[in-house]
Amino acid sequence: MTTIRDSGSGFATRSNETAIESTQFASANAAGVVLALGGGFSRGFAHLGVLEVLVQERIPIAGIVGTSIGSLLGAAFADGIPLQELCDLGRRVRIRDFIRFRRSQPEAHSAEVHSNDRIGQFVRESFRSRRVEELAIPMAIVTTDVDTCGPYVFTSGPLDVAIRASCAFPGLFEPVQYEGRTLADGCIVAPVPTVTAARMNAGCVLGVAVNSGVGSAAFAGNIARESKRIFETSRGKEFSSSWTRNADIMLEPEVQQIDWNDFTRVDEAHAAGAEAMRRALPCLRELLARRSDRNSAGATLGYSENRLVS
Repeated sequence: MTTIRDSGSGFATRSNETAIESTQFASANAAGVVLALGGGFSRGFAHLGVLEVLVQERIPIAGIVGTSIGSLLGAAFADGIPLQELCDLGRRVRIRDFIRFRRSQPEAHSAEVHSNDRIGQFVRESFRSRRVEELAIPMAIVTTDVDTCGPYVFTSGPLDVAIRASCAFPGLFEPVQYEGRTLADGCIVAPVPTVTAARMNAGCVLGVAVNSGVGSAAFAGNIARESKRIFETSRGKEFSSSWTRNADIMLEPEVQQIDWNDFTRVDEAHAAGAEAMRRALPCLRELLARRSDRNSAGATLGYSENRLVS
């Protein structure tokens, strides 16, 4: 499914997702597309199909904003790791590979959750960049501040910490402590981080949503209870509707049939992402052409005004 926002209008009001940023956004190329890659565990490998088509079609990527698995795969792409290598990794991985078993609290009644230190270890061992701002493509990584139930966005800082925090789904993984904040999965406040993407660049915002139905029976026990608690706390902030309004194009690859932890179907998710992107290519090209024409007209007007002044 592809949703297209009226490109002639301005961006929707973004007051519902006022992000705390670790620094100002790096400047991005307004002529390209800014990707907002949502969370969805194994379904997130659809993002690689989207990226693959954009690369094949030589459509410039001006920036990437990621939540949860979208932050991991988006940052890996921005770091220069080949897409085929990431697909190969997905075929080999299992959810247990990212879990280090230990209790977050010593009390006997405490629910068992796990550390995602191994995600940080993977980032440290596989990425060339050590910090978010060192990535070759401007990148923003969205997490949730558990204490405020608001977003905390990394545009600089340690890359392994940022990705670990963005992937720390409540009830499954421990939150990550960073500079006095308790950070958890960005999906809580930004299932698809289009609000941050819209602030990052004046060009086309392309959102990719792969999370529909993830919160089903597969999320049982303490996972469902903890996520419900945080969602109820943040309900008054009305985060859920804002992310759809801030995308110029919203892709929804057909991955609902893939269980959240089924990494044996990575190829299926990849193909679904590629198919969704290919269907949206005519719309994307038209939007980019319109933006380019407007920018050219503005530059010509500015040049004429400068000549008159001089």
